[in-house]
Amino acid sequence: MNTKKLYLTILVIFFSLNIYTQDTNKGDIFSTIFWNYNTDLSSEASKKNSFEVKRVYLGYKFKIDDKISAKVTFDIGKNSAGSDYTTFLKTAQIDWSLKDNFKLSFGMIGNKQFKYQESIWGYRYLYKTFQDENKFGSSADLGVNGEIKVSKNLKMNLFMLNGEGYKNIQDDNGYMKIGGNLIYEISNGLSLKLYYDSEPGNDEFNVINVGYFISYDKNKTRVGFEYNKINNAKSYNSPSLDNNLSGFSGYISQIFSENSSVFFRYDSLQSNILAGSSDPWNSGKDGKLMILGYEHVVTKGFKLNLNYRNYNYNDTSINNKSMVFINAEIKI
Repeated sequence: MNTKKLYLTILVIFFSLNIYTQDTNKGDIFSTIFWNYNTDLSSEASKKNSFEVKRVYLGYKFKIDDKISAKVTFDIGKNSAGSDYTTFLKTAQIDWSLKDNFKLSFGMIGNKQFKYQESIWGYRYLYKTFQDENKFGSSADLGVNGEIKVSKNLKMNLFMLNGEGYKNIQDDNGYMKIGGNLIYEISNGLSLKLYYDSEPGNDEFNVINVGYFISYDKNKTRVGFEYNKINNAKSYNSPSLDNNLSGFSGYISQIFSENSSVFFRYDSLQSNILAGSSDPWNSGKDGKLMILGYEHVVTKGFKLNLNYRNYNYNDTSINNKSMVFINAEIKI
């Protein structure tokens, strides 16, 4: 099926769902658009200016009864083969509240690996969180997840996933990724989070992924700091013995009014040097990132963001980048 026919099919499905939703009052259609204009200030930039629609989400949520609901989301964005707009099934999940403190989700589910960090960062539409951006994990995957509210302050989730992400099928060996999160809300806006997952790379080694996160969210101020490390992998779905990635991300934002906020973020990514080599294996991407910006909420469902980004690579043979972006998020 070509792209135009696929888009038409999706629109027909969502039009039909809209009619059904109006009749039953049990479901909701939703969509999100990420748009930007950017200009590259770097002296040797090959592409100086660009308008982009980086991502579009189309979805439908349906409440079956008081305990069971379903959600389907399509993700329209770039694929690894170079196509700018390819449609992927991102989520197709059932959420089942078995008890007040326990919820089970299964199908193509949204992952919890960096969901909490996204809520503190707050600007996903202009830049992903550290784990997501550097492929320490996928935002959705096939599998099952259990969410448990242990106490008033302690929440956890445990999962078993294919481990390949929503854009890939299960690997030939059928290895499973197993892990979970612990989130402890201390007091006065402070929270701690621990993440861990493990998946066999082959019969001889495992991919190990860990993340530590501390945050503050109170009085119109959000602060987050995270450290992450993945061992024996070039990315979450590319196991490779002794290839390790690590780094940290820190961010702070301050709301000045109901519609205005400013923020700052600093990331650092590094990889190890393999035996027999003189340079880190990921030297083409290792380095520092700084983002400084201002967000204005125009109206409900429409945000504009002016931000400056500086990419400083560890490899001195790579030209550093200096860019200005105007980003928009439109929710319908």
